[in-house]
Amino acid sequence: MSANCRSLAALCLLAVPTQDDPTPPTIAIGYSGDSVEFVVDHPTQIFLGGVIASLSDEMTHYLTGLPPILTTHVVLDVGVGYPGEGVAAAVPMPLLPRGVPIYAQGVALTQGAIQATHVDSITLPIAIEASGAGN
Repeated sequence: MSANCRSLAALCLLAVPTQDDPTPPTIAIGYSGDSVEFVVDHPTQIFLGGVIASLSDEMTHYLTGLPPILTTHVVLDVGVGYPGEGVAAAVPMPLLPRGVPIYAQGVALTQGAIQATHVDSITLPIAIEASGAGN
């Protein structure tokens, strides 16, 4: 995506108000084979969602009216999510740091609202279990 397209997308997002939805989006973190899967979901609406991650749990209100999000983050994935299916980002475990907390948060743009999930975390063990050890 070009810088102009990103800027236009950001301006469009700024025009969308936030609201207190009684059903906010959720984030779940789990293992899926040799990957860690981060899933953002909205229980009642189709949404444009994103999964962000950081090695710090520090939060920032970047703009008044928008929800606070992780201050220093990378975007793991974006996509269209459907209630009960969500938007998933699967990251191979060798690409993630071990022994330190990895914080994740989901962001959802629904019809008329921008919402963020709570921050969840996972810490991968330092030792890797060898599959088939002792066989």
